[in-house]
Amino acid sequence: MSAEVGSNEDLDMNNEDILRSEQSRATGFIGKNSEIQWLRQMDHDTKAARQGGTINKPYGPPGDSVEASNQRTDALKERQNEDQLDSLQTSNFSFYLDDENVDMDFVVNPYELPPLGTADRLIRCYMETIQPSFPILAKKTFVNQFYHYYAALARGALYKLPQKWQAMLNLVFAIGAVFSHLVEADWQADERDHFLYHSRAWELSIKDPWWFSHPDLPQTQIAGLLAIYYLAIGHTNRAWVLIGMGVRFGFGLGLHIRNEDHTATVVKKELLSRIWWGLYTLERLLSVMTGRPSVGIESHCSVALPLPIPCDEVEEDRIKALFGDSPRPAHTKHYLMTKATTTPLSRIPDIDKTRHDPANAGTYLKCTVRLGQIQQRILSQLYSPSIVSESWKDVQDTILRINGELEIWAASIPSGLNFLSGSKEKEMAYEQNILLLHYRTTTILVNRPCLCRLDRRIPNQTKSSSDFNHRMALSCVNSAKDVTASLPDDMENESKRIYEIFPWWNAVHYIMQSLAILMLETSFDAGLGSERAETINSMKKLVRWLRALRENNGMARRAYTIVLDLLKKMVVETHVDISDLLDEEEISKNPTPAYHASPFSGLYSQPFFSEENLEHYSFQNTYADYPVASGCQTNLFFTGFDQQNPFPFPGNVAMGSTPDIYAASGQPDGRGSSTGGPRYQW
Repeated sequence: MSAEVGSNEDLDMNNEDILRSEQSRATGFIGKNSEIQWLRQMDHDTKAARQGGTINKPYGPPGDSVEASNQRTDALKERQNEDQLDSLQTSNFSFYLDDENVDMDFVVNPYELPPLGTADRLIRCYMETIQPSFPILAKKTFVNQFYHYYAALARGALYKLPQKWQAMLNLVFAIGAVFSHLVEADWQADERDHFLYHSRAWELSIKDPWWFSHPDLPQTQIAGLLAIYYLAIGHTNRAWVLIGMGVRFGFGLGLHIRNEDHTATVVKKELLSRIWWGLYTLERLLSVMTGRPSVGIESHCSVALPLPIPCDEVEEDRIKALFGDSPRPAHTKHYLMTKATTTPLSRIPDIDKTRHDPANAGTYLKCTVRLGQIQQRILSQLYSPSIVSESWKDVQDTILRINGELEIWAASIPSGLNFLSGSKEKEMAYEQNILLLHYRTTTILVNRPCLCRLDRRIPNQTKSSSDFNHRMALSCVNSAKDVTASLPDDMENESKRIYEIFPWWNAVHYIMQSLAILMLETSFDAGLGSERAETINSMKKLVRWLRALRENNGMARRAYTIVLDLLKKMVVETHVDISDLLDEEEISKNPTPAYHASPFSGLYSQPFFSEENLEHYSFQNTYADYPVASGCQTNLFFTGFDQQNPFPFPGNVAMGSTPDIYAASGQPDGRGSSTGGPRYQW
């Protein structure tokens, strides 16, 4: 039997007109590994079941021969003739917000910046949540420059910075502002403030024709920051396009190749390596979410993985003390299996060594990169059009092999990050939660092809094949249940805790991925266990989570509407009682006023530094102990600057004047004080 008998079915064809409307173009092509396609297929199958659709459909044989291809084509035509239903556009099932406009109707002074208290909180939001997963910025250098900038302005210095750096700063502010609204921090400003920062970044750099010029590092970083911003506000199509540009800029700069430049310090090599892997990780995430091909091709990469050290310790002397003058291996080493094996994990080389690595930003990034490589194999070996020529037995072998790779990856995680060991380090608890979530969702992705009525599609199937299909489908469903179980049951009072457990920039994606699996299992009723009631309860829990998040999360609001509509259609066929969900929906339309303090209400309520003492700040703590005026760190961002005097202060200002940004920003907007105050309206 051809691999088409699996849940992916016709991977090598498109059965809708993506060009038909602005909405469909905004959504774009969505691949079969996306939960959006799973929901669309579920809607189609529900309609077919109502109209008495055929159970045993024809499928062609595997093989690359012309004859096998023709037989698969004939089988496809026969299935289409039996199925006369018109499928709805994929965009009807997309919960992303690509069809909404990005507000650009601001008349802004691009050089204006928020007060220090506001700016400090926003940059901390970014550095403490986004930066560990996507280290597109050189953290210590960037934050040092930020405080030097505000210190100079506080002293009345005329201080001019490259516009691209200012554009990056405004994008960091925009991303931090989106986070502040999601967690309902008590210092959040107007709900459109992130659009304001985005508009300033646009005026400073993005709208200029440098997009079409030769790439440089700031240009690459801006593309990555824009992709993160669009991902955070639900514009996934835009994010995917932008990160593709960012990765290609990186290719153009040679970031993907091992750096043996004798003039480059080990710090510069490490920072460039982390920037590349940050872009790579983000691009891989968006490829998984959209089901589109990835441009980050590992076979062309030889740059080493990050060193196992925190961001704050990326210093010349520190690296040499820990690793010597040549800390990097000759080639990036991957210990992933190439075929199914029964070798015990304890005997696989390097696992014991990596288990004893410290838990920090470097090892966390290395773990996410290696998992991304496994996900790429899943996309290319299970969800690409070429799979249709393979047999279902080949697909089963691939699923078995990749599951083995995934278990090796989980066993190799350093003990301080390893979710299997049961140990938790408080400082890395958030990163450990993310790795566990990625492990579960990757398990869903690799086993999803088995979650369908294969017993009806493959006649005379052997018992071993049937048992394998059942086992992998059960693993897929159980992983979705595990994702659900990781969330609190009291979502009404603890709804913001999801952003402590899931990555806040795409939390709805993970809810919908697991929810789609549970809805599929419920609709198939394929006997994947006696826990049908447990599956239904988990499904309802995720629906309630969407309802709890919809107040200030546009993606959750749209996802809730799509899911509730699908559940209503499924009721007749599945006999699932959703009356409780419908009753709760009616109650939610007329809620009783109540106030629940957000666990994030005081988040970053106190800035690192007050505006009053900034003038006397010695830059000897937190990020400021970094040698900002030395070597490559400054070169990474200040191309064309006087390297002997990159931060001009009063008495040695040699550059042109700019508006007094600190004074122009007006009075504090209420976010600079934990006690609140009148909100300044921009």
